[in-house]
Formats: sequence, C-alpha cells, structure tokens
Amino acid sequence: MNFSFPKSERLTQIKVIDSLFQKDSTSVSQRFVYPFRVLYKTNSGTNLPAPQIIISVPKRKFKKAVDRNLLKRRIREAYRLNKPHFVGPEFQKLPDYLGFVYIGSVIEPYAKIEKRVIGILKELSLPASCE
Repeated sequence: MNFSFPKSERLTQIKVIDSLFQKDSTSVSQRFVYPFRVLYKTNSGTNLPAPQIIISVPKRKFKKAVDRNLLKRRIREAYRLNKPHFVGPEFQKLPDYLGFVYIGSVIEPYAKIEKRVIGILKELSLPASCE
C-alpha cells in the first residue's frame, strides 16, 4: 500500500477549484457529515489515478492560523492514511476532485476526524458489487 500524498493529488488548478465551490452548480455534488461539508466532482475527460483534494478551514470560525493549520494537518493525515483502503479494483473509483470544508465550530480530536473521513471515503467508494 502506498500511504503517500504527492503533489499530483493536491488540487491546485484555479478553474477546477472555482467550479468546485461555485454556488448552485449542477456538476458538483455535496454531502454533509459533521464536521465536514464534502464537495465532489467527477470529470469524465480526465483519468486520474487518485482524486485531487483540497482542504478548507474557514477563517471566520478559526481566527488563529495555528488552529486552521492544525485542523488541516489532521484532515490531511486522516485522508492520507485511509485512502489506500478505498482504492482498487474491488471499489468504485473515487470522484476526480474532492473538497473537504470543515464546518465544525470547535477543534475536534484526531480520532473523530479520522472516523468521519473513513465514513466519507466508504460512502463515496461503495463496492463495485453494490451497483
């Protein structure tokens, strides 16, 4: 298993980010799993081996950059360690683009964040036999 999180899996393209966060977009789906709002989009034209993700923690709720960075590190680490368990021929392909927006108002412990990230990944990559 490859537990890395290379630069190719980070969403940095401005056009894609804008389309992912655009209000009332029909091509973007979203799920609310406390403490996250997950935006995802599948682009049929690209064939990415793993999804590109972006993690956002609003400055409105967490004024200190230290707190925002702590949450982003926890989310990134939970994703990095659990992504390989949901990629493979026995699962459907994850969406091409994922956006994790932290909507909680308190800093949750790592265990709770990891549990929610696992739930999100499980929901987005249902086994191929369940289609």
